[in-house]
Amino acid sequence: MLMTTLAVVLAVGCLAVAAVHLLRLRLDPPGEAAHAAMGFGMAAMFSPLGDPVPGPVWAAVFLVCGAWFAAAALRLPAGRGRDDAVQHVVGSGAMLFMLLGGHGGGWGPAPLLAMVLAGWFAWHALRCGDRLGSVPAPGAVLVRTAVLRDARTAALAHVAMAGAMTVMLVGMV
Repeated sequence: MLMTTLAVVLAVGCLAVAAVHLLRLRLDPPGEAAHAAMGFGMAAMFSPLGDPVPGPVWAAVFLVCGAWFAAAALRLPAGRGRDDAVQHVVGSGAMLFMLLGGHGGGWGPAPLLAMVLAGWFAWHALRCGDRLGSVPAPGAVLVRTAVLRDARTAALAHVAMAGAMTVMLVGMV
């Protein structure tokens, strides 16, 4: 019962994060779309009702996201833009890992890779947490356009998603 409740809470939280990124889509279409896809994908994985999207579709989405941002990481100069692109590559790789090979299946290094990825996302949550400062009231986040544009709103969504990724990956060990 507790695990089902936790799964529902995490699924709903991931859906909320996906919605925030969809509302921010005009700010950075490729980045926000990739974050929204990750939110929907994580919600589907946590959902006790099952995933309505076939696995190969998810795999294609995250392969495209990973390739897009790998190309961006290679062409961008060192700095925040490249760091964000690398985060998208790692996130896409982690999603593929969870979708395709993360549950063992005779793949020996899977638990070690799950722990490394969990550590990465825990670190990412802490890194994004530094950008939070004072956070607007939760009701305001979805109401005011200025709040949606606020970097703290994005940081809060990133912390929530990184936390969900960490939970999922630790559960795979």
